[in-house]
Amino acid sequence: MSLSHHHPRNDWPRSAFYACYFSALGVLLPYWPLYLRQRGFGPRALGDLMALLALSRVVAPYVGGALSDRLGHRMTAVRGAAVLAFACFLTIPYAHGFAAMAAVMMAFSFFWYATLPPVEASTLAFHGDRYGRIRLWGSIGFIIAVLGLGPVLDRFGAATVVPVIAMLLFGLWLTTLGLAPLTPPAATGARPPIQPGLLPFLAACFLMQVSYGPYYTFYSLYLAHYGYSKAAIGALWALGVICEVLVFWQAGRFFAHFRESRLLAFTFALAIVRWILIALFPRSWPLLALAQTFHAFTFGLYHAVAVRLVSRFAGPGAKARAQAIYGTAAGAGAAAGAAMSGYLWVALGREGMFLAAAAVAAVGFAIIARHQIAPVEPAV
Repeated sequence: MSLSHHHPRNDWPRSAFYACYFSALGVLLPYWPLYLRQRGFGPRALGDLMALLALSRVVAPYVGGALSDRLGHRMTAVRGAAVLAFACFLTIPYAHGFAAMAAVMMAFSFFWYATLPPVEASTLAFHGDRYGRIRLWGSIGFIIAVLGLGPVLDRFGAATVVPVIAMLLFGLWLTTLGLAPLTPPAATGARPPIQPGLLPFLAACFLMQVSYGPYYTFYSLYLAHYGYSKAAIGALWALGVICEVLVFWQAGRFFAHFRESRLLAFTFALAIVRWILIALFPRSWPLLALAQTFHAFTFGLYHAVAVRLVSRFAGPGAKARAQAIYGTAAGAGAAAGAAMSGYLWVALGREGMFLAAAAVAAVGFAIIARHQIAPVEPAV
């Protein structure tokens, strides 16, 4: 079944949207804690504030997706959320104290995260066969933000992240003005809005994100423990995202030759191997580099497959809601994985933490194999 039914004149507004959205993420994840520390927040408060961002990622996608499906004007909802995210973020310099900062961070991140699911749904509807080539600009933006902002902060200080993120959020709103409107067709009653088979699929996706917890939380510290320089650590991170970009660019070729369910199982199998390699061979640069190339599949191909499957699991009037449910499951998995990784480090050690991640990915693989994840196509 083709996911492309409409063909706007060009892809640039969607590519620009992904670039701005994930560039902001590339600034926020590594550098926002530095800004909070400069503002005087201690380790406990800093950890609590960053946890609020994960909480927003759990709640906002579903609320935004469900509202856009219910209202039937997805791009209007996206534009409203984008401008509210920008407006809320502008109050960051005036947020003094933990409660004020927490409120502002929850507000801007809620509206920011809410913009993504409707755009994912409409991108699949307009450009399903070219989704990977559009989404890769998000990965490119992330790479540029991570690698480019570090030297800037060294020169001008951590407070520079505030105007940079503000500009990216403003740019995000501008890109939404060029997005073609998509009003979801009314459900025909031929199938339920969201198929029951979505649940085991979401369980597997939740576990994939849980398995990423040790990687996102402790991978840099893990490498530093074994004597890798900051340049080497940065190179390994960049290698993974560069490989991810290449797979997004060629995602259509995978879909032309393999079923999504098999591709999904393949990504989980590689995740198992990846975490085992990191756990057992931390002193081997070639094997760590090999494990990082797997990011192309355990993140890039996995995500491209997942959003396609989510769209097919949903009926005509529930596309954005289904993408939002997927985003919520992924966010919950990421939050749970990050929280659990610290306990696993203490209980099992550094290597044992990554072996536990491999075990979690294995459970996800078993769910996929047991249920043979595949949406039921409507009768024609």
